[in-house]
Amino acid sequence: MFIQRNPREVAEDFYASTFIAVSAYSHDGKIQYSGGDHYLHGDYDILNNLLEKMTHPKDATYTSLTLTNAEGFHYTAYYINKTVPKDGFIIMGPYSQEDLERVNSLNICYSNNLYLAPLNQTLDLCPKNGCAGCYSLNIRRAMNYIQAHYKDNITLDVMVSHLNLNKSYFCTLFKKETGVTFTSYVNLIRIEKSKRQLLKDNRSVLDIALSVGFSNQNYYTITFKKHTNMTPMEFRKKAYI
Repeated sequence: MFIQRNPREVAEDFYASTFIAVSAYSHDGKIQYSGGDHYLHGDYDILNNLLEKMTHPKDATYTSLTLTNAEGFHYTAYYINKTVPKDGFIIMGPYSQEDLERVNSLNICYSNNLYLAPLNQTLDLCPKNGCAGCYSLNIRRAMNYIQAHYKDNITLDVMVSHLNLNKSYFCTLFKKETGVTFTSYVNLIRIEKSKRQLLKDNRSVLDIALSVGFSNQNYYTITFKKHTNMTPMEFRKKAYI
């Protein structure tokens, strides 16, 4: 079973990780969240066109649309759930080819309906050509479990017990398919979740660290800098420059 997420959550996480402008909408076009500046290049017609096509689709076969301005900047709209358009949609952009390469370098790739999956599916950023096909069933189950329980004390023993797998086999499989260890992946998810909170409110770094599953601020800060080359406070300041 995959975790269903609403457009606002997906948009907030996406902006916190990429700083590419993004907005979330209900199916009838009411805005639920906006991060960044869609109108940096003055492409009002493109954005209005995307809004019109997503709220009044004449062709039920598409699930995403991408339009490009004269300078080569792209704007993409996609339904958060391609089988249920009434769940709402996302619009992101402007973004360039360089932005795509930068996002791809984050090495974040999850299964359907998980964090950043819509971006990977829409823009073909997944290095293994399709998030749903990237991983075996057990690894997808592990990723879903981590997404649902990242705030908890997720240990390797807890994970293999949940999956009913041999510990050595699971560790080997996880590293082979994801390129990172189980612990590194859990920390990556927690860091990505914390980014949204750093941008969303003014709580202390310690409070945010504890809220996403880290046991102390020092380890959180070290891990955050390892993944982003910034401390949490530097990341927070960057968002408002």
